[in-house]
Amino acid sequence: MEKLQSKKGGKALYVQIKEIYREKILNGDLKHGDKIESEMEIQKMFGVSRITARQAILDLEKEGMVNRGRGRGTFVIWKPAIKETLSEVRSFTHEMELHGRVPGTSSYTVNREIIAEKAAKIFGLDPKEEMYCFRRVRTADDIKLVYMVSYFPLDTDLPFSEDKEQDPMFEKFDIVKTGKPKRVEEEFSAEIPSDEVRESLNIPKSLPVLARKRVTYDKDNNIIEYTISYYRSDLYTYMHSTGKIAYNH
Repeated sequence: MEKLQSKKGGKALYVQIKEIYREKILNGDLKHGDKIESEMEIQKMFGVSRITARQAILDLEKEGMVNRGRGRGTFVIWKPAIKETLSEVRSFTHEMELHGRVPGTSSYTVNREIIAEKAAKIFGLDPKEEMYCFRRVRTADDIKLVYMVSYFPLDTDLPFSEDKEQDPMFEKFDIVKTGKPKRVEEEFSAEIPSDEVRESLNIPKSLPVLARKRVTYDKDNNIIEYTISYYRSDLYTYMHSTGKIAYNH
């Protein structure tokens, strides 16, 4: 059994316990569906208080690693990272369904906001202008996976009502005058999560996110959407197949 460090200024005991279980889940020692020790068992194993044991489990649950059920115990719900291929652009809903995951939305807001500086440059607008800002936290099997921030011109007549929040974004385009997107440009980067991203996904500051920045064009090459999606790097990866390799001799 791993020993906890009690040095002054070191990590809190509940954080150390959480990290021990997290590592076991990520390396496969604990698999999806496995039951982990109860609060009382963790308390005895590590020689800590019941409050410390409970906080470790609560943090694991917030991060989407385990699920607690009254009278049933605590079970591992984390699954290996989802791998998306870059050869085709799909909606989040369709991508999760292809991987056998159940897509969902845990939070959803739409507001008119003064446009962010980078979005203003992309749309060729004054930074003081307003746009629709569409924020969503998307889930896979009830685990918070990605935080999406999307910008749309004010003349975009999308159905933003909450009863439509589960609909794929590209389908929303298809039912209004914009029509289906014809082309996208995407950029990927690893980033340290901002407080907004971290709180939206319930992740620690130490976990990087994969930022996917997408610009979407219509058939006339007009920009109709700019979206930044922040994926949990421990739950999501991208693959790219290059086909033939050319060698220089």
